[in-house]
Amino acid sequence: MADTTRGRIDGWGIYLLALVFLIPVVVPSGPGRLAIVDGLIVLGLMAFAARIMGRREAVRVPYMAPSFMVALGSLVAMVGALNPGASVLAIVQDVYLFTWFLMLIHIMRGRDLLPIQKAWMWSGNLIALYGVLVLIKQDHVAILDMVRPKGKRLDSTFYDPNMAGGYLVMCLFFTMSLAKKVSPLVRWGSMGLMLLGIVASKSNGAALSLVVGFAVWLLMRARTLRSHPLLVGAAGFLAATVALTAVWAIVGLGIGSAELDSFEENSFLARASHSSEGRFTIWKNLEDTYKKSPLGIGPGNSSSLTVSVAQRLRPGSLQAKEAHNDYLAAAIERGPLGISGLLLLLAMAFGKLYAAARPKDPETGEPVKPDDGFGRLVAAMGGALAAAAVHGLTIEILHFRHFWMLMAIVVVIDGLAKGEGAESRSPAESPVLPPPVRVAAA
Repeated sequence: MADTTRGRIDGWGIYLLALVFLIPVVVPSGPGRLAIVDGLIVLGLMAFAARIMGRREAVRVPYMAPSFMVALGSLVAMVGALNPGASVLAIVQDVYLFTWFLMLIHIMRGRDLLPIQKAWMWSGNLIALYGVLVLIKQDHVAILDMVRPKGKRLDSTFYDPNMAGGYLVMCLFFTMSLAKKVSPLVRWGSMGLMLLGIVASKSNGAALSLVVGFAVWLLMRARTLRSHPLLVGAAGFLAATVALTAVWAIVGLGIGSAELDSFEENSFLARASHSSEGRFTIWKNLEDTYKKSPLGIGPGNSSSLTVSVAQRLRPGSLQAKEAHNDYLAAAIERGPLGISGLLLLLAMAFGKLYAAARPKDPETGEPVKPDDGFGRLVAAMGGALAAAAVHGLTIEILHFRHFWMLMAIVVVIDGLAKGEGAESRSPAESPVLPPPVRVAAA
């Protein structure tokens, strides 16, 4: 197998591009929600295992502490699981995705990430365009009707519109990282198409995650440009002043209130209250269950619960729905260790990007201004990670394949900021002992 080196097109490079384009194609799905890309993932894992054993490469395992906490919490919670089969399936999915995540780190390490960034942009374009065309051609939905609260929603090649909207938000940030790498027409046109897809999905979670992600992108971009903290604070204060002035003008003076009410009634914002009612019902039922099982009810067991008639959300059924919240699901299903591990995992990922935004000179140890292209990538991934973390409040993203590819890219960025390059050894240079496990620095 060819080495993963910069600027080189090889088998692993083609494999990565194929993954980017196939990851969002999850419909039609097979048993256990297997997708077409899973066949490619399994082949890659087999090839990667052969490479590791043949070259005796060291296996890098980042996020060791939070992963151990989540795993231990899951095993403890399985003791009282209502549906052990669902718990076993959830743990198998955890192991499968984490192993693939480790493989992605190794084959992307030291590789030029620009082709992967462009592939994410074009993948987002294809997913958004396909979803919009389906709405127009099959469902006869006009462009202006896509922002209305009722009607068909864009789901493209995903299970539901919330997944589609969240994926397009992530693609949008990858596109933002390509400033000066692609023509302005392509970049702005792509961002416009993805925004249309996000609006057409009518996903409140995706809209909220986009707003929060954009705010984090601004802060991270200011850090990569080494902007003075007072300048950043002044800009934030100015933005808050403008927002509060607008609220005061609408609420206190009634300026534009009629137009705002009309827009809210005829946009997907009108769905927010209805969606919130359903989710609060789910969360209240899980809260009541957690009081009886403080160590967790078992991974994947949220939808195995039985609810009361007053709390049911499925017509004619008393079976509960999924938690629709990664943090609540981790706390209820995997107990205190599970939620602590999840929060630590995200904190470590943000810490890597925060440090990469102001890398240090390996010789002097002094902070240096990163290359503009690298700085844009770090800021964009900060926005994408923040958007994913916020979207986890309304949908469970931890079993999404594109989320774990993003997490792998974060680890690779951390390595690039520390000056890590491609690592390859000839068989003669390989160690005699089995490869050690190295824990990535937080």
